[in-house]
Amino acid sequence: MKKILVTFSLIFVMLGVVACSNDTTTTTATTTTTSTAASFDQTKNITVYTRDTTSGTREAFFKGIGFDEATGDNTVLVSSYVEVDGNGSMITSVTNDVFGIGYISLASLSDTTLIGLNFEGVVASKANVLNGTYGLQRPFNYMVRLDWTGMETEHQIVNAFVAYMSTVDGKATISNKHGILETSTTDKLWDEIKSNYEVCSLDNSAVTINFGGSTSVESIAKALSAEFSTKCGNFIAEHNHTGSGDAYLRVQGTESMGANKLHIGFASRDFKSSEAAAEGTTGRICLDAVVVVVNANNPLLSNLTASDLKKIFGGETTIWSQLG
Repeated sequence: MKKILVTFSLIFVMLGVVACSNDTTTTTATTTTTSTAASFDQTKNITVYTRDTTSGTREAFFKGIGFDEATGDNTVLVSSYVEVDGNGSMITSVTNDVFGIGYISLASLSDTTLIGLNFEGVVASKANVLNGTYGLQRPFNYMVRLDWTGMETEHQIVNAFVAYMSTVDGKATISNKHGILETSTTDKLWDEIKSNYEVCSLDNSAVTINFGGSTSVESIAKALSAEFSTKCGNFIAEHNHTGSGDAYLRVQGTESMGANKLHIGFASRDFKSSEAAAEGTTGRICLDAVVVVVNANNPLLSNLTASDLKKIFGGETTIWSQLG
């Protein structure tokens, strides 16, 4: 089994992304015939890009297309697959490969030049995630530490941060970074609850809070922490996002007391049974969609089905002409 590991240093910070301005469900759209189609060489092999086996984006994608065995096993993939180490690396890879195909967080799409494909004839949009018609969706979750020994102030700040995420202010920031969530008339403003968190009235400019985990949640986490720091004593927000698997390892797992420990971690999937967290230390931030992407110079497709994708990633469909 041939595997190519590609790691890129991002040259830009990925911002949140609009979840597609068309919030309607479509039922057809499989191929696109344009004047540029003739210049796209359909005899070329499809380059399949995938995330590593700890990735929440990978898990949501393969489960969504009915290819569950591929969530943690590369041996079932097409032999020429290319593995990348993050959402940004996936974007860079497919952007630089006319014949590439991959999958990314919808919350990253609009700041790219990639083409996002419909899945089973349905547009990836906020409305279609919330109404359940778009199948490739997943949760964004958080986990906080259980052991706060010697970190009492950090504990109080993180508790306040978690509360902030559920306020009108916090939800607006999550939504602006294109997290998908419901709002309610009963949601409180931060100003209405801040008196419950005395730590935020102190000078916390010498306190560092370590955030990390999923690269897909990174833009939301950075926006929230930057905004909340000014409301809670100007604490220092350090971000080290290395994947959903590290959200547990570095918060409550084997690396929770090491040099890379986190105070709060984020996962773009549900936590696994092997990542059993203490009661009351995890929660849901919002929902997101996974969108299949191709290069901007690939005019061949606008839609793929679960069956199509399973054949591509499993190696049954290997040439672009088999899809056109």
